[in-house]
Amino acid sequence: MKSLLIALMLVNTAIFVFCALQHAGVARLLHEPVIVPASIVEVLCASALSWSAVAVLGHSPKAWRGAFTGNLVAILGVVIGMVALAVGAGPRTASNDLYHRILYDASPIFTGRNHGTCTLTRWLMTLGGT
Repeated sequence: MKSLLIALMLVNTAIFVFCALQHAGVARLLHEPVIVPASIVEVLCASALSWSAVAVLGHSPKAWRGAFTGNLVAILGVVIGMVALAVGAGPRTASNDLYHRILYDASPIFTGRNHGTCTLTRWLMTLGGT
């Protein structure tokens, strides 16, 4: 379980870093629009997740609290992005919608809920018209 959690946090960290580079305009692989606030949030989420993974790897006495906090920061960043897109605060792309859904559904905090996309995700995507 511990190694699965670490792997999931590191994969999510890599996805956040990749998307931060996309939204900063540094890497243009997916042709995402430049959205600097999104890039800042993604860097903060990646930092929180990587710090959490290191805490769990290092057998820190507060490792599980750190893992929870890092994943909570990441999921809040994803929800902020979903809400921003739903209210029209930024340009929408299919890849960005997919990115938000995958990161939200892959969060270890929310594993164990109903299969597929959760109610909040469905509601936010309906609000945004997808």
